[in-house]
Amino acid sequence: MTQAMDRRSFLGLGALGALAAGAGLAGCAPQPSGAGAAPEALGETGEAAPAGIARKEGSETKECDVAIVGAGAAGLMAALNLARGGKKVVVIEAGPSAAISNFSMCGGPTACETKLQAQENATVTLDQIFTYMNDFSRGSVNSALLRNCLAHTGEAIDTMLDLGIGMELIPDTYGVGFRGRHFFMEDGEGRTTPIVADIEAHGGEFLYSTRGEKIIMEDGVAKGVQTDAGIDVMAPVVVVCTGGFGGNEEMQLEKLNTTVFPLGSTLSDGTGINMVLDAGGAWDRNFAVLGNECGAVSKATTSPFTEDWHNTNEHLGYWLFGGLYTDPVGERFISEGKIAQFPLAVGGEALLRAGKAYVIMDNDYYQAVQNEGIYAYLGEPEAWIAGPEAGYYNVTPENGEAHLQEAIEQGWAVKADSIAEIAAAFDLPALEKTVESYNRFCEAGVDEEYGKEPHFLKAVKTAPFYAFEYVPSCWGTNGGVKVDSHLRAVDKENKAIPGLYVAGVDQGSVYSVPYYTNEGSSVGLALGSGAYVAAEILGA
Repeated sequence: MTQAMDRRSFLGLGALGALAAGAGLAGCAPQPSGAGAAPEALGETGEAAPAGIARKEGSETKECDVAIVGAGAAGLMAALNLARGGKKVVVIEAGPSAAISNFSMCGGPTACETKLQAQENATVTLDQIFTYMNDFSRGSVNSALLRNCLAHTGEAIDTMLDLGIGMELIPDTYGVGFRGRHFFMEDGEGRTTPIVADIEAHGGEFLYSTRGEKIIMEDGVAKGVQTDAGIDVMAPVVVVCTGGFGGNEEMQLEKLNTTVFPLGSTLSDGTGINMVLDAGGAWDRNFAVLGNECGAVSKATTSPFTEDWHNTNEHLGYWLFGGLYTDPVGERFISEGKIAQFPLAVGGEALLRAGKAYVIMDNDYYQAVQNEGIYAYLGEPEAWIAGPEAGYYNVTPENGEAHLQEAIEQGWAVKADSIAEIAAAFDLPALEKTVESYNRFCEAGVDEEYGKEPHFLKAVKTAPFYAFEYVPSCWGTNGGVKVDSHLRAVDKENKAIPGLYVAGVDQGSVYSVPYYTNEGSSVGLALGSGAYVAAEILGA
């Protein structure tokens, strides 16, 4: 496969993505959590208040060996291996099927020591990927857990390949030094149905359109799960893996200090996290997002993508191009080239920190993007590894003017004859001084503030001038409750809670800030954690 990947590979998305039909998917505004601890029941730290989640006896009881809350990457892989290992498993899933989770729409996982890597003589060893990711984390994650989860990623990939779920090993998109990303060839039910069928063939059961509400505890030990369907699923082991908190505005504000437009499933609303906190669990410290590497969204965005994965307004793509970006007062806040090179990891974190940001350009830049394209305009720099693919988001002449007028009418774009007018329109008091300094750097070819690569330095000097306002968006969240190196939930004294495990992105002990720069890390670690937690339970 050549470096010129198709669009879905670069995005890291399946075709279902944010266009998928069904409740709780992107295109809907983020919804506050309706389950678990109510917002008013959360303390100042976001932890469950002493009153906790009310216990309501179910009208029906199901008995099993392991109750799993959530049928995403971690939940399905855990259920598959546990069922194959002879355990009676019940999977509780809020959606109408397993094909509505972020796992069903993501592009594909990173992994090591897989069949596909061996076939292409591109094997990534456990030591290689662990060293890269552990070094990237700078000691901020549970290193033992990171290695344990990564050690099971190859097993997870090979298991899915054996089930007939097609994948291909894609190029090293962001230049991290190895090919870890396995891109799914099937979307939605095409990738989940074989897993679900195998689980059911081994005696597993799914409760769809059913939310977990509370971990049933007896004397400090997990004994089952209370659901909103009036069913108590009783089990000596509970695994929580509900997909994070992308659909919970209150939790976003608490942990990210801003709301984030969810490009993934809003059914992942922090319910699982709140259930574990209510059972005595504790927050971990790292919170991050899987940023929008397709560009950005505006305050007016309702549905971000067309069927061929263009932005619905083409002027949302400038976030990828490495031009002049400012914060809400009009000051630069990062080397914009870092965002252009790592839009999913660095770009997501940078926009979170700014809360909202502005891309400023002059007419030369604006016209070049529509005619030459950004990569050609910058001289096709080889050092910009993602550059050829970023050109997919050039503004086209046929849509440029209409989309600009739409953006202006919606209040997130301005076209003006002077920088002063733009500064006034968006209340950016430092903008004029910022542009003056930036133009000096461009003329000298040296960024004296942030050391941005010279090929991204294009002066802002030819009227008319343009500004575009962007707000944070993400495919999913990283960060949640604290677990030990065996994925057991721990309390505030770091003691394991008997019978309670947390996998996927509901646990915050294996995910770094910012998101890892090797693509597919979130779902890769989720799959690895699912396989690993199953091994831990089977070996107990």
